[in-house]
Amino acid sequence: MTYNKKRKFKFFLCFVLIFLICTPRTSLAKCPTRMGSIFTPDHFSVITRRGSVTKFPENTIPAFQEALNVDGANSLEVDLSMTKDRKIVLWHDWDPNSPMALIRQEKGGPVEKFKPSGPSLGESRWRKKVSKLTLAEFIEHYGYEDKITNTKSDVKIPTLQDLMEWATQQDKLKLVLLKLKIPANESHLAPIMLKKIRLVIGSIDPAPRFQFILSTPHKEVLNLIRNRFDEFSFSYDREIPPVGIINYHGFTSVPAAMDFKNSFAGIGLLTHAGLPDSSTPDPWLTYKYVLTLDFKIRDGYKKSTSNYIKIISRTFNDEKKMRCLINLGVDGIVTDKPKMLRRIALDMGKILD
Repeated sequence: MTYNKKRKFKFFLCFVLIFLICTPRTSLAKCPTRMGSIFTPDHFSVITRRGSVTKFPENTIPAFQEALNVDGANSLEVDLSMTKDRKIVLWHDWDPNSPMALIRQEKGGPVEKFKPSGPSLGESRWRKKVSKLTLAEFIEHYGYEDKITNTKSDVKIPTLQDLMEWATQQDKLKLVLLKLKIPANESHLAPIMLKKIRLVIGSIDPAPRFQFILSTPHKEVLNLIRNRFDEFSFSYDREIPPVGIINYHGFTSVPAAMDFKNSFAGIGLLTHAGLPDSSTPDPWLTYKYVLTLDFKIRDGYKKSTSNYIKIISRTFNDEKKMRCLINLGVDGIVTDKPKMLRRIALDMGKILD
């Protein structure tokens, strides 16, 4: 090799090294399709997270209407809380004083146009858990406001009854993921909440044509309701932390679904403030690894019992990650960008309607 060629080769090597060091690991992460499911689903759920939150307040009828009829979703993710007088409301923050609720009240979510609002921190009389307020008290003191102008929204906080009456008229709706926001330390309320949900759904005429999933991240809640409400499908939802995972099998969601005899399993990735340092595994890589373990367990369970557990991923808004997850074999993705996800799913040959 001549001197000039050696110089060019060294220059090229240096360039590659600099590129590898400076490029975020997420952009280099490949999709391990060989590690995906052997049972690739045809039907796919485009699940909008709390509706079209870039235009309307989360968990409201206008947000769901926009997501279904404009943004292309065929499924909804809805947050459910319960008031002191046993009314089911569509509301995310069971406790307004929890760390996450305080952040949401101050800044809102990253893509949301509106943020939840409530009594100021000094008004301790009304800053209570939803379960400690009547429906009238809750509606009077809580709502939504514009993140930029702080103007209060006049969009109503719906009850489950409101949602059901609207949803039964929606031909495009295939699946509703009802997230039970009951905390683990109030799991004793779970059977009461399920009885109310049963009454509301049973009162709807005509009966809903879409499927329901009742989901919770708390095994304490599932233990109290799994054998008492056979008409419902349940999901134990696992959240993958961005750091600190040593035992990957300990974060899989399918084994819990098998134990509880659920037909769904949810697996989400918690967001992390800042990028991981060089000693920390990329959260997306960790998520994919746990997910592929779930596929392996799910596929073995399917082969031995013929029972199929649908896997739902959440919440993803990046096109490359959406394509990767669909390639791997997830049955649905929760997203803030249903229009993008719908386009990708159709492009990849999935059946949506």
